[in-house]
Amino acid sequence: MTATDQFDADVEKPVYVTGTFRLDMRENRLTNEGVAIQLTGKPLELLELLMTGSQRLITKEEIFERVWQNRAISEAVLTTAIRQIRTALGDDARRPTMIETVHGKGYRFLPPVTVATSALPPSPAPSAPAPAAAPAKRRGRHKMTLTALAAAAVVALLLNAAIWGRQAAGSVSVPGKSIAVMPFADLSPEADAAWFAEGLSEEIVSSLSKSPDIMIASQRLTELATKDTAASGTLESRLGVANILEGSVRRTGGRVRVTARLYRIRDGFQLWTQSYDRAENDVISIQEGIAFDIARALDTVLDPEKLAAMVKAGTSSPAAYDAYLQGIAFGKRSLLGGDIEDSRRSSAAYELARKIDPSFSEAHWLAAQSWFANETRIDSNVFGEKFTREQRLAAYEERIDAAIATAKHETDALKYRSSKASMRLQLKPAHELMLKYLQARPRDLDAWEQLATLAAYAGDRGSVAHAAERIHTLSMESGWPWSRAVTISVMAMKPDLAARRAREQLKVSPDNATLNYQAQRAFLWSGAIDEARKSLDYVRSSTMEEENKLLAEMRQACAEGKTSDAAALGAKIEKIGEIATRWQANQLLGDYAAATKLLTPFDTAEGLPTLIQFMFQPTFDAREFPELMKRLETEGVRPVRPVAMPMACAAASPK
Repeated sequence: MTATDQFDADVEKPVYVTGTFRLDMRENRLTNEGVAIQLTGKPLELLELLMTGSQRLITKEEIFERVWQNRAISEAVLTTAIRQIRTALGDDARRPTMIETVHGKGYRFLPPVTVATSALPPSPAPSAPAPAAAPAKRRGRHKMTLTALAAAAVVALLLNAAIWGRQAAGSVSVPGKSIAVMPFADLSPEADAAWFAEGLSEEIVSSLSKSPDIMIASQRLTELATKDTAASGTLESRLGVANILEGSVRRTGGRVRVTARLYRIRDGFQLWTQSYDRAENDVISIQEGIAFDIARALDTVLDPEKLAAMVKAGTSSPAAYDAYLQGIAFGKRSLLGGDIEDSRRSSAAYELARKIDPSFSEAHWLAAQSWFANETRIDSNVFGEKFTREQRLAAYEERIDAAIATAKHETDALKYRSSKASMRLQLKPAHELMLKYLQARPRDLDAWEQLATLAAYAGDRGSVAHAAERIHTLSMESGWPWSRAVTISVMAMKPDLAARRAREQLKVSPDNATLNYQAQRAFLWSGAIDEARKSLDYVRSSTMEEENKLLAEMRQACAEGKTSDAAALGAKIEKIGEIATRWQANQLLGDYAAATKLLTPFDTAEGLPTLIQFMFQPTFDAREFPELMKRLETEGVRPVRPVAMPMACAAASPK
């Protein structure tokens, strides 16, 4: 397609108008009273779809088909996009005037929309800003000031030469989504961060190269083209790009400040500028932020959000990243519907991602979790009976070692090493490693869950409760509540708090099968039997494993005093259930001897990695297992006394 063809195609794109809002699809821009509103990528496409079907219900199926082309995308992705649109429009989800949620079905754009043809001319390009005055020279900073002035002068000279050359020679045909990255200037007081400035430039180039439609001038060509400002031809023609990125770095006092500016070579217009101020141990976020913002400024085919996430995830392979995203999507589907098949699809996707890109550390990590998930979790039976526990543990070790070996940063490796240490029952080192990781990554929900498990092993219910609070708060902020916050609150012996959090999460995700399963248990622990019955109805209608449904039914029956019904349900569980489910069923019936007998075969050196996982449960009695107690004594861990389930059919308690 020629530039003229592209222009003709652009002017045929519609403009949607409602009230003071205007969505111009020629420029992919939303404005309110002429002021641009930040909205890009899939949320912008979704808004177009909603406005196209103004005042009619747009189903989730239609949204997934039209906006995401039927890819395996979770509900959370959709709700996040809707939330971003509401923020852009200033809409209130509780009292909507713009977008109505039709629960379980889809969304409706409420106000009428008019569609204008794009006969209107494109918005005029803003004029270039006046050049800023040069900074005054300060005492003791002569070398730094000269460096800064030199960097600014080179860019100014290049841009002036480019503009003059364009005026003299006519237009130059270069791709609009193209860029040259200049070496960043070192403005540190001691001028000792040149290595960092150079490395940052290279990392930005590496990050941008992940976008399929951004053309990047080679750094060698950039250096040659920019050294000789008197060379014939414009900078555009010499570099073959339309934009140039330049910036500076300043490191001092344990902080790093990076300023970056993106110019359009044709007219010297500053497209974007941003400053980043971070601690020295968080400089990777600067590189990610610059790549993200440049991708957004150049309006790339690849979503800027996806580019940023790909950089953060740690793979340069789009195919591996797609498999990784599918793993996440299927994992979330398994939580929504409780279907073990979705868990298996998720595991297979992570395996594919690590196969495509053997250096993909996060894929190795998530695959490891699939192979040896906590025995007491409802999704632990991913592999059924195809593999023994010894085989699964060996597979876990292989993948966790790969995650450690391929970790891009030592901070990331801390989480993986903690998990491995925990599996080897090195509880104190595992706890210390995870705490150190969370100091650097305080918003990692997965890590908080790992910390809760470690704290439970150590009998530290206070730390378990703190982890539950962080998981609940962070996940609610994200719009995708983690039911594990409810579970962990119960395990911390905070049943009333668990019930309150369950209520808060159910307001956001009422149809989530796993959340309803965990909420029912929390309600029963807190004595809210009627609320528990409502959540049980969702569990019954879900695709959750039959043994989990039976256990939920059994809990409710015991709480309601239907002992004979509970016993019948327990008999069914005994026939089809996994050990963890049968163990809980025996405890509900007050048969602690039978519950202990089920776990006794794991009280061996080889079986302890499985047995210790039951210490997460407050009803588990470690004193019944001699080998486990020996190991805990070696680790300096004194387990807490077990408690009885308050909804149990029998009044008897553990010894």
